[in-house]
Amino acid sequence: MMECRRLKNAEELAAAGVWQVYTEAFPREERRSWEQHCLAMDREECFCCLEMRDKGETVGLVFCWEMEQGVFVEHLAVCAERRGLGLGHLMLECLQKWGKPLVLEAELPATETARRRLRFYRSAGFVILPDAHVQLPFHRDTPEVPMHLLSWPCAFTREAVEALEQFLRERVMIFAG
Repeated sequence: MMECRRLKNAEELAAAGVWQVYTEAFPREERRSWEQHCLAMDREECFCCLEMRDKGETVGLVFCWEMEQGVFVEHLAVCAERRGLGLGHLMLECLQKWGKPLVLEAELPATETARRRLRFYRSAGFVILPDAHVQLPFHRDTPEVPMHLLSWPCAFTREAVEALEQFLRERVMIFAG
């Protein structure tokens, strides 16, 4: 049976199987280090991890930040052997049940994988926002990455996007190194 549970601190994160899914799904330049995650989880109540489990095994994760405008979905991943089975949609449904607007970043459609991700998010009801956006670097030696911003259930206003950008600079990226 599928279960989606919220991990509240670094100790719970260490005990769960999400770290392996995370490091296999995202290259170094697109993810935080273990130490950065532990710091964020221990110091920021608005940062959390949702773990999707099936029969006691971690099959997916969402790292997200709760903010005034809604929830910023920083990372969503399904373990490689379970992709294409609808688990990503189930994880988004868990977040949508919070009743808050969602916003996330997705790569520009330069590759088939990036195009597939955009189709996935659009099939879940996300809207691509027109504003230019870059993902700030998680490490000092990696560059900013041009991205699309997407929101659910409707488009974020320009003011909401500006507030998000400020939140990313002031709260989220202080846990990058």
